[in-house]
Amino acid sequence: MIRILIADDIKETREVIKKILDMEDGFLVVGEAQNGEEVLKLIPKVKPDVILMDINMPIINGLEATERITREYPNIIVIIMSVQGESEYLRKAMFYGAKEYIIKPFNYEQLIETIKATYERYKDLNKMIEKEKNAKIITLFSTKGGVGKTTLATNLAVLFSQGKKVLLLDLDLQFGDIAVLINGLNYKTIMEAINDDLESFSSIKQYLYSFNENLDVLFAPKSPEEAEFIGKESIERLLDVLKKHYDLLIIDTGVNFSDNTLFVLDSADYIFFTSNMDIASLKNAKTGLNVMKSLGYDSKKVKLIINRFNTKYGVSLRDIEETFKENFFKVVEDDEEAVIISINKGQPIASNPKYKKSKILKSLEDITKSIEI
Repeated sequence: MIRILIADDIKETREVIKKILDMEDGFLVVGEAQNGEEVLKLIPKVKPDVILMDINMPIINGLEATERITREYPNIIVIIMSVQGESEYLRKAMFYGAKEYIIKPFNYEQLIETIKATYERYKDLNKMIEKEKNAKIITLFSTKGGVGKTTLATNLAVLFSQGKKVLLLDLDLQFGDIAVLINGLNYKTIMEAINDDLESFSSIKQYLYSFNENLDVLFAPKSPEEAEFIGKESIERLLDVLKKHYDLLIIDTGVNFSDNTLFVLDSADYIFFTSNMDIASLKNAKTGLNVMKSLGYDSKKVKLIINRFNTKYGVSLRDIEETFKENFFKVVEDDEEAVIISINKGQPIASNPKYKKSKILKSLEDITKSIEI
């Protein structure tokens, strides 16, 4: 069934087109719009495969709407409907991403054949686009605060962004600190985003902080009490949109198995379980890993990272490997001074040339090279 959205500012034209399509098996008219603004609002609700787009419409015209659809929803096929004298507009429409055009007035056979032929030509390509835009998710988790989980998430996001389009999402909803680590304290947060339209990337984009050309960040709420207003359903809708626009989502979480945290753990391709070398952290890590095993997560998904690794603390690498076996993944070298300075300056170690040859940066780079994204 081909799902079709009709966009034309003339009601009678929309009605005629709908009658034609309703007579044809395999077509379903899922919506009508009288301008480009309505088209953009309807897309996430009705999920069309094909949009029949008039050019001359008020508020947002067909050309501008086509350009935005091509950028934000590359899997949707736009077919322009135009009168004979609009050849210049037709050229622009094709440049902006329209896949085909049909000249008004058209008859039953012309309309049906144009839709079928265009859909058949592009449907396989669109499946490839959808697959390519389905971002991987790395979720960072710990059962104990203060182990450097947020610092790890931030620096890994910076490193991955050197070759990928990355979103860093702070879902430690009560006490998230990513904004502190990158000097984004006066920026917008996830709380403002969920109060807006979560169905389109264009709506969400205004709440993202651009750290560099490949790394965007969505911060946690500024007040702990706001966390209770952000539920699993909102997070699910948010991730559904964001996954289509990035290669990788890196999510920092709180230190408990809340409904929100369990959802992002379930959604993750990899869980980086973070611990320090003190006995309390290692004990909690062991307990947390057992919980994850009971949830059905295997060692390919759950990877233990020992942060601030230093043999002077009385625990050897061999001890850790024997204790955690297949869950053990990597260590991050201890450099307390560098970490504290980077936090206080709001500049991640991974973005500071001063630490280019440091052991801690090499540890972080080793993690990024060991994960297939």
